[in-house]
Amino acid sequence: MLKNILLIICLISLVLSACGPGAASTAAPTSTVRSTVRPAILAGEDIPGVLRPSACPFALPKDLEEGVDVECGYLPVYENRVSDTPEKGGTLRLAVAVFHPPGGPRQPDPVIYLSGGPGASILKTIAGQYEFLSEPVFATGRSLIVFDQRGIGLSQPALDCQEFTQLSQELLDRQLEGQPVSEEEVTELAFETLKACRDRLAQNADLSAYNSFSSAADVHELRLALGYEKINLWGGSYGTRLALEVMRRYPADLRSVVLDAVYPPDVDLYVAGMANYNRSLSALFESCTANSVCAQNFPDLEVVLFEIVERLNAEPVTREINDPITWESVEVRLSGDVLLAIVFQMLYDSKLRYFIPRIIYDVSEGDFNYIDQVYGAMLAMASIASRGMMFSVQCHEELAFSSQAAFEAELGRYPELSGMYANSILGGLAYRLCAVWAAGIAEASANQPVESEVPALILSGEFDPITPPAWGFQAAETLKNAFAYVFPGIGHGASLADPCPMSMMIGFLDHPQQEPEASCIAQMR
Repeated sequence: MLKNILLIICLISLVLSACGPGAASTAAPTSTVRSTVRPAILAGEDIPGVLRPSACPFALPKDLEEGVDVECGYLPVYENRVSDTPEKGGTLRLAVAVFHPPGGPRQPDPVIYLSGGPGASILKTIAGQYEFLSEPVFATGRSLIVFDQRGIGLSQPALDCQEFTQLSQELLDRQLEGQPVSEEEVTELAFETLKACRDRLAQNADLSAYNSFSSAADVHELRLALGYEKINLWGGSYGTRLALEVMRRYPADLRSVVLDAVYPPDVDLYVAGMANYNRSLSALFESCTANSVCAQNFPDLEVVLFEIVERLNAEPVTREINDPITWESVEVRLSGDVLLAIVFQMLYDSKLRYFIPRIIYDVSEGDFNYIDQVYGAMLAMASIASRGMMFSVQCHEELAFSSQAAFEAELGRYPELSGMYANSILGGLAYRLCAVWAAGIAEASANQPVESEVPALILSGEFDPITPPAWGFQAAETLKNAFAYVFPGIGHGASLADPCPMSMMIGFLDHPQQEPEASCIAQMR
């Protein structure tokens, strides 16, 4: 159980999944970063678009040699991508790492991985994710390029809201300085703290410049800086939104694109949130009923879940849980809405999903052992997300085209889920915060489908609670050379979750103009 719970730490931040054999070959193209000396960040003035070699600023994956297997650097880029005089806005630095397959790449077009969130750092957690990410890419003889997008992680500046992370930790037990705090007070404290974070970040960053439009230009500039004629993109969750924007604006850069857990620009993530989660829960309940073992051991799963949610909302329980990374003990209050949030996160992971019926029944009977472990793993992820970047992106191009009235109408349609969404950063709090975030408003195209002839492989998971399979097919409608698939039993991110989608991804990268061999889907359970 513990092994699977720790796996969630990897997969939640990955928001992906895959698997396949590796292959060796010749040396890498001379256009990539090559230096036998790995200096610290070089002194002197940054030159936008010119990669500056540096020591890798993260823990190296096991058995990798810096300068041979992996090369690191910072790419200075203009912060302001819209102005006629971008230099007046100054520059920022993107942290970049280029991983080569054993013996060097035999193919000239690398794969650039685009992480999710928005706001999730890939480089901070690369040591634990490297094996998963590199396996399908190296199987095709290509280098893997990962970078922290602008405003994230090891890139500078990072739009982190440490004050919000700290507040969230302090309020886990719904007490502040020994005094109880109501949910209304929690919402107000969260809003004021995030607003204070916005004011602090705005002193050194133009928050209207941190969005998918600017990040797409960064990907284009990264290709040029590394000297590649063509690249392949692999995006997961929000990374698919960014990949689609690159397809819209820089199609000549691209050989192929893999879109896993698709987040199209013409959907409303916030208004659709409850319907998407409800769809995933319904799939869970139906799959349990259809399985004789699950149905016998956990009958009436839906009824039991919402009964315990109602009970815990009326009388939350206080628990001592451990952070699985630091092993520090922390006191938390488990309400029904928190339980729903934990189940939501578990539906991301195809392996953890199998524990959900057991956990629901355990909690209903007063046994919190397993849910304590899962909750601890979720809390361990809180420090790697750049919340400031998340709001800059979402306020600029998602909530700018959303309707709070429509969102509030959805609350009435899903009363069992409304408590989880009403005042959270996935719902009501986000609308309120965007009114003061000053992220600017994207041009109309940011809310329109992407039309492209670039070959695209679209992967969706049957149980995905946030980016449903319908969104993958919706994106495919305007992509002329797209191949779209749904994988049974999979949650949020198929490409690393099972050998079948991984083998299809490998086949697609080898021959993006051909429909990949998909017969393995019928064998998945």
